[in-house]
This record gives sequence, C-alpha cells and structure tokens, in this order.
Amino acid sequence: MFHTVLCDLLGIRYPIIQGAMGGKVAGPRLVAAVSNAGGLGVLASYGRTTKELRDDIRQTRALTDKPFGVNLFAGSLTFCKRAAELLVDEGVTIATTGRGDPTLSIVALLKEHKITVMPVVPSVRHALRLEAEGADVIIASGTEAGGHVGTIASLPLIPQVVDAVKVPVVAAGGIGDARGFVAALALGACGIQMGTVFLATHESDLNPLQRQRLIEATEEDTIVTPAFTGKPVRVLKTAGVEEWEQWRREGAPAEEIKARAKELQRKRERADDPNELPVTAGQICGLVKKTVNVEELIGQILDEAQQICSRLGLLASLASR
Repeated sequence: MFHTVLCDLLGIRYPIIQGAMGGKVAGPRLVAAVSNAGGLGVLASYGRTTKELRDDIRQTRALTDKPFGVNLFAGSLTFCKRAAELLVDEGVTIATTGRGDPTLSIVALLKEHKITVMPVVPSVRHALRLEAEGADVIIASGTEAGGHVGTIASLPLIPQVVDAVKVPVVAAGGIGDARGFVAALALGACGIQMGTVFLATHESDLNPLQRQRLIEATEEDTIVTPAFTGKPVRVLKTAGVEEWEQWRREGAPAEEIKARAKELQRKRERADDPNELPVTAGQICGLVKKTVNVEELIGQILDEAQQICSRLGLLASLASR
C-alpha cells in the first residue's frame, strides 16, 4: 500500500530506513532485522575502524540477503576513501552520510564508485549543496532527532526541503509511529528514517539498563550537547552530562571544560557505569513504551498507517508517491 519511489531506488519493500547509530548499539543483528522486515537497515561507521566496518558488513551479509546500507561519517578524507573502496569490495551499493567535515565532497566521492548516496541534512542550504554534488536522495532531519542535530524542527524543515530539491526526500527526526509516517508522506516525503524506536527493539545492542532508561524516558529527558564529539548531539540526559552543561553555561575555564568532556568520553569508552553511558535518543522517546521485535514494529506502523489513511481518505494519493 505504501510503495514509493524510494522502494524502487533502494530495492526495498517498505519506505522505512533505520537511522545509523554508533556506539555499538545498532550492529549487524538490528541492521539485518530491519532489512529482512522490508526496510533498509544501515550500519554506522562512526567509531569503527575499516577492519571493524568490514567485519560488520560481512556479519550483516550473513544474516540477510536483502539490501542494506552503511553510514559514512565524514571525519577525514582518508577514511572516506578507504570506506568507499570497502563498500565496493563488499558489494554494498547504498550509503547515507552523516554530520562531519562539510568541506569534504563525500557525495561526489561515493558517486565515483557508483554508490547510491543519501545525505542526512539539517537545513535547506545543506540539501541544495549536496543535491548539487550528486545526492540521489536527501534525508531531511529535524532537531528532534537523536544523534547529531541542527536547529530546525522537522515540521517546517521537511516541506521546505521537498520544495527546494528535485531528488526524492526522506523525512527524519521525531518519527516513531504510524502517525509520523503518514505525516511525513503528507509533507511530501517519499519515506521515513527512524532511529530511537529501533533502539528499543529486541535486536538492538543496548544493554538492559540503557533500554530501560529509554523506555522510561519522556519527551523532556533528552539534551543536546557537544560534550562527546564537539558538535551538537541529542542524547538521553545523565547526571554527568547535565553537570558538564551547567559548568559550560556558568563560564568555567575552557581547559577545565575540555578536560571534563574528555572524562565523560572516557566513561563512555570504559562503560563502567551504565547510568552514565550516553544513549543517542530523540524526543520521540516518550512514545517508546515497551520492547518489541523489528518485524512487529514495522508491521504495526504499516497497519496503523493504512487505517489512518483510510479514515482520512488519503490512501490512494499517499500510496502513489
């Protein structure tokens, strides 16, 4: 019922993309489950070496024969070149690109290798630039999303990007159920990208305490902080992050702020206190009430979306996008 141009372009059954999530929370098991359920699973490259990324790709390939993608974090040109060659070697033909160095022509680099590229953008300005570089699809992501975010909310961002570019647009940020899916299609998008709700599935690699924190969180329990990457990232609040943000607001010396940020990063790497482990979750976390499996989640979204569209008399027009 919801076959769109995105399905044809990516070779998937449903126009649903799983947003890449680093930090070892969304590995091959989750990515393969999303692809097997008819969507597009996406591996993260952030924090992974090229060897680790190759292993992730091969593990995912062993779990699914369906298309899946890899998200490339444009941290350095050297890594991007190696990663692009790795995708070609491993037969991965779909890539999303995340927040990184905006001076790197990552889209053009990937297009040289015949890879379908879908950049995640926070503004119309970025969408236009990346379309000009050759992007096949633009993923317009509002500030409600988890992970790296911009400042524009999804509701105003998505239709403006749709109007500005000629390539298909995928909606992201603040989408976690059938209502968000239908709204995205109504705004002109050809599909959705979700991250936070997939973290609560049985197939994600969140530890039990992190998963419980996510399920108990409300829409007010996230915070945007540069503590972990130097760029604004939306995560679930922790005592450590809130304390760091307070120091920053109160004008603590730059060297002290930097040192304490490094300590937060070390805690994340050591993983010795699960209460302080960051979870890159969006404001949609308030809708996450229980743990389900991926197939159940996607099926529920599609079933309820059809009911919504039928009730509103929208099914014929939205399904044909």
